[in-house]
Amino acid sequence: MRLQMFRMVGVIALALVVVYSAITGLYSLNTQGPMEYSISAAQLIQALQQGDRPLAQRYPASAIHFPKELRSQLDSGEIVGLSNSQNEIRFYQLSGDSILEVGPLPQQKTESVTYWRLLFIGTMLLVLLALTWPMFRDLHRLQNQAIQFSRKPYTVPQEVGRRSPIYPLAETFRRMANIVTGYFQMNQDLARTIAHEVRMPLARIKFQLALDKTSSESGEVIDRATRDIEQLVDKYLSFARMEIHEEFIARKCTPLESFFADLGSTLDEQCPALEIGYYFPDNAAWFEPDSLAIAVQNLVVNAGKYARDRVDVHFSFDGAFCHLSIEDNGPGLAGDAAKLTDAFTRAATDDQGYGLGLYIVKKVMMWHDGELAMDRSPNLGGTRATLRWPNKQ
Repeated sequence: MRLQMFRMVGVIALALVVVYSAITGLYSLNTQGPMEYSISAAQLIQALQQGDRPLAQRYPASAIHFPKELRSQLDSGEIVGLSNSQNEIRFYQLSGDSILEVGPLPQQKTESVTYWRLLFIGTMLLVLLALTWPMFRDLHRLQNQAIQFSRKPYTVPQEVGRRSPIYPLAETFRRMANIVTGYFQMNQDLARTIAHEVRMPLARIKFQLALDKTSSESGEVIDRATRDIEQLVDKYLSFARMEIHEEFIARKCTPLESFFADLGSTLDEQCPALEIGYYFPDNAAWFEPDSLAIAVQNLVVNAGKYARDRVDVHFSFDGAFCHLSIEDNGPGLAGDAAKLTDAFTRAATDDQGYGLGLYIVKKVMMWHDGELAMDRSPNLGGTRATLRWPNKQ
């Protein structure tokens, strides 16, 4: 915000220079007239103290030869001042058939016009800074509040005074942010309610099924439905945590070998019938391992719904960025692939998911200042989901 302020002041300073120069030029052009001279009391006293030579003398008009231009000025009644190498000046005026000479007088130092121009422009800039700095200071505070709120919602305090020119904007933002924070808090309470109120009956159902040793078709249906509801609850809780930033992202330098070793053991349990290949360099990268693991798991599980039998996970570095792609050998992208990253949005052919997996992946990338892209896999022919984020703390 300070940079924007200095840019604006610089533009206004340039405009002042142009306007001042234009006005000065126009004034000089329209006010040209006979040259006027002034003699100070100090000049007069110094000239009288220099000697016994008279200060004013009269000569015949033909006794002194003047250039044609100066002669024409004298003929028109103007006073002409001439300086010599001793820093003295003499004044001449035509009076009838004679010329009146006054001097020599010590030369009076002329004040620099450039000095007064710079003084004027500098004063205007100081006044401009004094008027604009409070506004930019408050804008800087509002910007910091917006950045902090985007990272983690919180109740925004009133830091901008009522006399500030941006007070209506700051107050509107504060009220809107507090309303959004209230909705996030309500969402968090709802997630906790689901976790408690739904999981408890599910636990009793599972316990009752475990006591019933007899296997029946209805029991298998109930068991399968119970697992589906548990999965929905887990997905919703993950979604709620992403929405309210319950888990704040803190990147750390993580060895890729250990990250993919832990990830592989988890995915082997989740997708036992899927052949998963891992390709990564023997390096370390900056990311938050827990949230990134959730993102990769969601992508692999989502790819497993459409893949025939294989999913590849590639990790690479592209300059200062990390690239992690998940590819499958399924039928490829559908027409609604771009909309699948929205919350509670499912593909037309997906009758098992809940529309939260890709949304959670997109949220993780937002926390990493990265992005999620989906296209067709050039290697396996199916879908490729690519995560890209800056490799920094």
